[in-house]
Amino acid sequence: MSDQQQPPLDPSSPDWDAVARLVSGEGTEDERAATARLLGEHPSRAALIDVLMQVGQVREPLAPTSAEVEAALASVRSRALIERRTGGARRGSVVSLDAYRMRWQRARLSAAAAVLVVAGAGLIWRVAANRGADSRAPDRMSYATSPGVMDSLNLPDGSRVLLGPGSRLDLLSSFKSGAREMSLAGEARFAVAHDAAHPFVIHTVSATIRDVGTVFSVHSDAAEGARVVVSEGAVEVQAKSGASRQTLRAGDVGVVATGGAIRVQRAVAGSDDLAWTHGRLVFRDASVTQVVADLRRWYGVEVQVDSAFAERPVTANFDRAIAGLDVARIIAASIGGTVREEGGVLHIISIPAGAPLK
Repeated sequence: MSDQQQPPLDPSSPDWDAVARLVSGEGTEDERAATARLLGEHPSRAALIDVLMQVGQVREPLAPTSAEVEAALASVRSRALIERRTGGARRGSVVSLDAYRMRWQRARLSAAAAVLVVAGAGLIWRVAANRGADSRAPDRMSYATSPGVMDSLNLPDGSRVLLGPGSRLDLLSSFKSGAREMSLAGEARFAVAHDAAHPFVIHTVSATIRDVGTVFSVHSDAAEGARVVVSEGAVEVQAKSGASRQTLRAGDVGVVATGGAIRVQRAVAGSDDLAWTHGRLVFRDASVTQVVADLRRWYGVEVQVDSAFAERPVTANFDRAIAGLDVARIIAASIGGTVREEGGVLHIISIPAGAPLK
C-alpha cells in the first residue's frame, strides 16, 4: 500500500502516520480532509494536533523541557531503533533520497505524537507563537500541567518556575517587553530573576503578589484563596480588594482569604510547606474544601464530601504515585467516613450503623 493510499486516522486506534501526513502536508487532499474531519470529531485530540501543526513547521528535532517528556522521548526513540533494526524498511525495495527524507519527516512527527501520548499527562502545553501571517498575536502565553504532573519552565526574563500538578500559568503578552505580570491557578514555585525596574507580579483569584528577585511558592484556588511561602528575599502580598497588604520575608507564610483578610505567620515555613516540590502532598489540619481541590489537581479525581464532614480538618501525607481512589479511602477513614464510587465521582460518606469500614 502506498503512502497516498493509506487509510485516514481511526479515532479508536490513532494512526500517527496519517496524522504526520496531515501535519506535513503529504498525502492526497481527500485523505487529509478525512483525517482532519475525524480529529475534529474528537475534541480531546484537538490540542495534540494543534501542537503537532506547530512542530511540523520546525526544522530541528524536538527539545523536551521536562524530565518526564525526555523519558518518554527516549522510550519512543528506543522503539523506533528496534523497528529499524528488525525490518522497518521493506526488503528488496528501493527508496529514493526524497522519499527517505519524507518518511523521516513523518517518522519524526509520529515520534512527536507518540511523545505527547506517552507523556501526555505531563506535557506542558505552550500556547504561544504566531500561527500564520494572518494570525493575530495572542494576548497571553499559557502553560498548563495535567493532574498528577509537575513541570519546570524557564520564563523569557530568566526566572524559573516549577509548575505544580493541574495548574495553569498565563503570562501577559507584554511580559517580554518588561511588564512581568501573570496569573496563576493552582500551585507554583518561583525563582525570580532580579530586575528592580520591573517587579514580578502574580495575580491569583484572591491576591496580587509582587516581587523583585527572590524564591517563593504560591498555592491558589477559587475556594480557599492564596497561600504564599517565602524561601528567600521578600514579597508583598495584597488582597484583591486592595484593603489589606503585607510584606513577607524568608520563612514567612501568608494566607489571603477569598474575602480579603490576610493572615501572616512569621518564620514558620518548614519542609511540609514545600513537600509538593518533591512529589508529596501534605495536609496539616486542612479544610475539606482544600483537600477536594488538591485531589482534583494531583490525582485527577472528583470527590464530594458529605456535609457531616465539612468542618473536620484533614491531616495526611501522600505520594503522587498513589492511586486517587486509595487516597480518598485513607482520607475518608481519617475523618470517620467511607468511600462510595458513583458515576466517576468518589463520595466520602458517613458509615451506616453496623457497617464495616471499607
